Amino acid sequence: MSILVRKNIRLLVCDMAGTTINEKGVIHKALKNTLKGMGYEVNNKDVKSWQGKEKRQILYSHIYNQNLDPPGIINISPTVRQAENKLMIELEKCYFEDGVELIDDGLLDFFDNIRIRGVKVALNTGYPKHFQDKIIKNLGLENNVNSWISSEETKYGRPAPYMIHRLMEENLIDSVNQVAKVGDCVNDMLEGKNAGCGLVVGVLSGSGNKDDLLYHADVVVNKITDLRKDGLFYL
Repeated sequence: MSILVRKNIRLLVCDMAGTTINEKGVIHKALKNTLKGMGYEVNNKDVKSWQGKEKRQILYSHIYNQNLDPPGIINISPTVRQAENKLMIELEKCYFEDGVELIDDGLLDFFDNIRIRGVKVALNTGYPKHFQDKIIKNLGLENNVNSWISSEETKYGRPAPYMIHRLMEENLIDSVNQVAKVGDCVNDMLEGKNAGCGLVVGVLSGSGNKDDLLYHADVVVNKITDLRKDGLFYL
């Protein structure tokens, strides 16, 4: 927790999947199943490029790129909407039937302890708002965080800074220097940097690797609850 104190952090903005939630890779599984089920090819390079991107953006780009022959202007919006509906069915099954869990058994205690010390906690995600709400309720997070936001509520998701700035407004934080962003992928790091956050933290509990995260982050830790320790990894 010492780094949060030293940096005078008053708002901790946490990514969800891979950072606060151990989703066991279900989002990539659901995206692959959705696209393949609609007849689109998906390879490992595609999957790697999805890290941290808003889910509708992934579907739109993938479908658009595979509908360029013959060239010309095409209206893929109905197909993307169909893909979104199928994706949500896949995700509902993965999240609430197969089951996901908090990234650490001590996560709620960690949130409670830093909130007692004056640090507000917020969650942000690329998932649709109704799905985010259901995840938070299912995992019992609603009483341990101050607020949450979906990229669906802003014009652009990560790496744009808009979700963080909206959370600052909701939590009455008037300086970006007092905000820390925590996430598991490069787009999380870029979101924090683009927002001007005073601290950007990468975690190794999700899809990102140490070298990629270190290139953009101020600090990288194994998991979010390591921020309560006096010593940090990879400073």
